[in-house]
Amino acid sequence: MKDLREPPPSTLFVQLFAKHQSGLHSFIGSLVPTKADADDVLQETSLALWKKWPDYDVTRDFFRWACGIAHIEVVRHRRKTATDRLWFNEELIEVLSFEMIENSDLFDMRRDALESCLKKLPQEDRNVLELRYQSGMSVEGVADSFGKTSRTIHRTFARIRRLLFQCITASIRNSSGLGA
Repeated sequence: MKDLREPPPSTLFVQLFAKHQSGLHSFIGSLVPTKADADDVLQETSLALWKKWPDYDVTRDFFRWACGIAHIEVVRHRRKTATDRLWFNEELIEVLSFEMIENSDLFDMRRDALESCLKKLPQEDRNVLELRYQSGMSVEGVADSFGKTSRTIHRTFARIRRLLFQCITASIRNSSGLGA
């Protein structure tokens, strides 16, 4: 007997895909050797998701469903390009995929905490991070921009990482009810 349910609306696909695209790219990036591979696999994954969209069950977690399909696309991509470069074996890809999907809520909590913690940093620290990570400037370039030595900027990054780690840890502890 044919399934008579209506397929989910395409606008819902666009909303969910836009919401989870960055996380999906990170998931894929953790399983492939290069950023170019991650970009290629994300493109293939988005096509596969769109093709399978009419069969998507809206009661399921979209991110988990998308990661399952992305995992299949990673394995396909690996098989096509495995002779070209160094790849994880399929068993490790399977384990990493499972761990990422199982811990997706924790990753979301960490990302949200990071966003909040970044806002708490002094403006100069945020400027240093922006130049390095959003603009892609080298440490030496950041140092030149601030009129400081590379060694000073390395120390600044170490201090910022420590502050962010402490803030994120405290934020997750508090949001999970483990705080004092």
